[in-house]
Amino acid sequence: MKRILLLSLLLISLVFNAQININIGSTNVGTAPVSSFFSYSYVQQIYPKQEVNANAAGNITGLTFYIDPSSTISDSSNWTVYLGHTTKTAFISGTDWIPSSQLTQVFAGTVTKNNNKVEVTFTTPFTYNNTDNLVIAAKENAPSIDINNFDEAFKVYPHLPYSTLYYKGDGAVIDPASPPGGIRADYKSAVTISGLTPRSTPACPFVLYPTNNAQLVALSPNIKWFPVSGADSYKISIGTSSGSTNVINQVVTGTDFTPSTPLNSNTNYYLKVSAVSAGVESSGCTEVIFKTIPPVPVNDVCSGALLASAFPYSYTQSDAVSATNNAGNIAVCPDAMNDGTWFKLIGDGSQYSIKVTMPGGSTFDPQVDVYSGTCSALGCVGTMDNGGAAATETITVPTVAGTEYYINVGSYEETIDVPEDVFTITITKL
Repeated sequence: MKRILLLSLLLISLVFNAQININIGSTNVGTAPVSSFFSYSYVQQIYPKQEVNANAAGNITGLTFYIDPSSTISDSSNWTVYLGHTTKTAFISGTDWIPSSQLTQVFAGTVTKNNNKVEVTFTTPFTYNNTDNLVIAAKENAPSIDINNFDEAFKVYPHLPYSTLYYKGDGAVIDPASPPGGIRADYKSAVTISGLTPRSTPACPFVLYPTNNAQLVALSPNIKWFPVSGADSYKISIGTSSGSTNVINQVVTGTDFTPSTPLNSNTNYYLKVSAVSAGVESSGCTEVIFKTIPPVPVNDVCSGALLASAFPYSYTQSDAVSATNNAGNIAVCPDAMNDGTWFKLIGDGSQYSIKVTMPGGSTFDPQVDVYSGTCSALGCVGTMDNGGAAATETITVPTVAGTEYYINVGSYEETIDVPEDVFTITITKL
């Protein structure tokens, strides 16, 4: 008798644990897994393997979605559900649907709201390989809608950009083999996946910032990551070589972190973030590698202006992103601008053409101001800001022999500090 009781308890425990809950406490609503506010909808969602965090491959036997308590779905309850595998983590456009040939229909019928849930039990289990990412797709086939305060009914949570693609409309039932162009979303359904057993450790977080191989990261970056379902804290480590923790060593934090001491400039760093749930930490989380911004340019201030003495003069300012705004925006000329980086030339009575271009894909939107006098008493000679992002700016100035002319290349912004970016300045004697 005891053996039977123990076996029964074990079977109950196995059944209970054979489910994976993903952000089921979310309070936001959105268009997933279906739309309740339009007659017809078709939605595809990508759940990365890292997020599913299954212990092993196995059969998915059902899904549970969560509904806002005040919402109804009585007119949005005719569903067809599909599952599939994909290597994608995001949809690259509104037409980047995962082909229906790569999906398996697992349910077709009427669903109901019960205790603020919709439980979908599959006719045939879906075998998840635990290698690829999981696709959950659903279409709603009923011709009427649920008003629900003019909003959607189902709980969603924010996640990787463009991890959901949906179409909703009132024209006709959508054909998954040829769906119309849809809308991408940065959220997914809060969901319980039945049939899979979760790993004994929580999932590894997805780091939002900095991204892997990011360049020009600030020295005091606000490192962010998506919350992990079930995690109560996170540990962060940063080192200057792979696997090292010589900068930050397993510091416990929330879902963001800024180092208390600025990082070194022009340095590669290796970042690892793990989740902790009831004292158990994620395992096998991958590192994010990033590089910080270069040192402050030598010509960051007027007194350090680079002298153009031979013409044509050309200089590419690859470290402009590290320029500071010093004492603030400059309003010597009528059109104020950021304090960027500085150049100077000695007048000889000739005219000079000063041209600023953006090489290498830089989208910097510069303004070029020319001054005469001294750094402590500048006088406006001319200003140029005719173009927008990545546009070339050219200004021609006459000079007086022996007079010093200072050139400031900075962001066109008049009242706020905006980082400069790579540019090339060319000064030609006419």
